[in-house]
Amino acid sequence: MNKSYPATFYPSLILEFMAENPTPKFQQDSHQIDKKRINLSNEGIEKDYSLNKIFYIPICITLIISIYLHIFGLYPLWLIVILWLSISLGSKIFISNFSNKKSKRNISNPIQIKTKKDNIAPMRLPQREEELHRWLQGKVLQPYRQSDAPTGVSEKAFYQITKRFFPNIVQGIAFHNPKFPHPYSADFVIVHTSGLSLDIEIDEPYVGNTKAPHHCIDQGKDNIRNQFFTNNNLLVIRFSEKQAVKYPYCCCKTIAKVIAQVTGDYTFLAQLKDVPLLPPEPMWTIKQAKKWASVNYRRTYLQ
Repeated sequence: MNKSYPATFYPSLILEFMAENPTPKFQQDSHQIDKKRINLSNEGIEKDYSLNKIFYIPICITLIISIYLHIFGLYPLWLIVILWLSISLGSKIFISNFSNKKSKRNISNPIQIKTKKDNIAPMRLPQREEELHRWLQGKVLQPYRQSDAPTGVSEKAFYQITKRFFPNIVQGIAFHNPKFPHPYSADFVIVHTSGLSLDIEIDEPYVGNTKAPHHCIDQGKDNIRNQFFTNNNLLVIRFSEKQAVKYPYCCCKTIAKVIAQVTGDYTFLAQLKDVPLLPPEPMWTIKQAKKWASVNYRRTYLQ
């Protein structure tokens, strides 16, 4: 049993579909260093080292020949020393300049980090949506008219915001219930292209004009109502009125996450990626609702 909002109730048919068709995760990037770039950089270091060997070998040979010529008296020692120092100094200057140019090229082309995505879902999964559509086809209860139930004071503003992200959301829809003389009225209904239908409810702790406790966890009415919708394969998401008023965008993200989890459609969630998660709020009892009604608690968050 749910003890806090938001509360999500899944039809058994949806749970079966999700068990047989796990949803790939989205936007979990694994960063890997491009090893080819590192090898190229190491190759440049090895070339510099080889370059030093190429220039120092002739210098050593020149020194050996110079000593040999001095021993046989062909050249004076001072001339041999000057010749050897000149060659050494020139070689070092040449190597130094070459290495500086090489390092500048390496700085302008630093080691790059590539982003590689493994087992990540694209924005939509058409095959999954088609499969879900086959699962739900003809099994979801359809509304039969617009509801004539009074609209909650917070619902109009919430509808305007949710419609920005879910253009097909509909407010105040009636569903026929053969066990009751009056139909059940859904605050909002969202029907995804896959056929997934969501009943979105906003629960206030007490009725505005009568102060009667409402949506209390020890009343049992909402449990019966949730069971009716899930038995008819509609997924139910309940928010507290305070959440809908204070954090409407976070509520939208909660809806988007549920849609992505079931259908694999991440387009809605991508629009809300920078929105924080919805802070949970405990559900209330009849006793708590009466206490809030006595102090006009709803006025603390309603405009």
